[in-house]
Amino acid sequence: MPSGREGISCGLPLASLGVPMRLTLVGLLLFASTALGQTVTFSDTGNVIQNDEIVVSPQSCTADRTVTWTRAGAFCDTLFLWLSNDTSCTREPAAADLPLQDIPLSDTTTLKGTLTFSAARALARSGATCESQTTTKSFRLCASTKRRISDFNTSCQDSLSSIGSPTIDFTYDPEPPSTPEAPSVSGLDGALSATVKAPSDATRMVVEALELVQGEDGSVGTGKVVASREQVIANTVFRLEGLENGVEYAVRAIAIDGAANRSEPSPIATGTPIASDGFYGGYLGAGGAETGGCAAAGGGITGYAMLASLGVWLSSRRKRS
Repeated sequence: MPSGREGISCGLPLASLGVPMRLTLVGLLLFASTALGQTVTFSDTGNVIQNDEIVVSPQSCTADRTVTWTRAGAFCDTLFLWLSNDTSCTREPAAADLPLQDIPLSDTTTLKGTLTFSAARALARSGATCESQTTTKSFRLCASTKRRISDFNTSCQDSLSSIGSPTIDFTYDPEPPSTPEAPSVSGLDGALSATVKAPSDATRMVVEALELVQGEDGSVGTGKVVASREQVIANTVFRLEGLENGVEYAVRAIAIDGAANRSEPSPIATGTPIASDGFYGGYLGAGGAETGGCAAAGGGITGYAMLASLGVWLSSRRKRS
């Protein structure tokens, strides 16, 4: 009669193995997770990282950015923390890369820390400057080291592996977003409503109302900004308030990208706020004579006649529709 242990294969469940064999396999699995589980996790304490990316503009090219790192697992060799000039993390830092921190194998107590870097320092490694770099340039935040050869061999592999997560790109973006089209403008009471179409490379939009001024040669130009509103691109309708009814204003849109670069202003549109007096204002404007007191809403014979006329007008509108 078979003992149930003949012909054991890798496909058998762990419960079918004897107790000594199960303990041996559990021990090997724990060893393997320690041997190959070297990891470095990147994080930040503020809003530095957005969608696994840090983006800076020329205005913030020299400003420092700080990222926190935490490591776990038994390491096999030196841990390199650096910014890669070509976004490759499976090697040691080269001359064009920006080294940030090296953790030797002998250092078993430094398990976390912070990395501080700027676009100016990263660009300088390849001979560029904030001014000379006129196109978008991306670097990658790297954590690289040599892994162990296998689950059971503590010798190091010859090549380095990337062990940092998540994948963080550090991008210097000197290019402004596309110039938006002129907004569509309509008048409101003491305000203007402007509808914009955001360029694909924008994350926010600004709409401004400006004074129109007459030049000495008779031409009309724009003066100071009298109202402004900024919104994310999902909100395409802007309300510009605090304006004077009956006065014409120039209205323009400006796109803003993820690096806070601003586009050139859009072509100018114009709009005029219009007073809205409601139904009674319209009645007076059409020649109505009631000016106050109870008679304005129906306190007298004329008021009743006005309301009756309104009822007849509404009834005729319903019949026609």
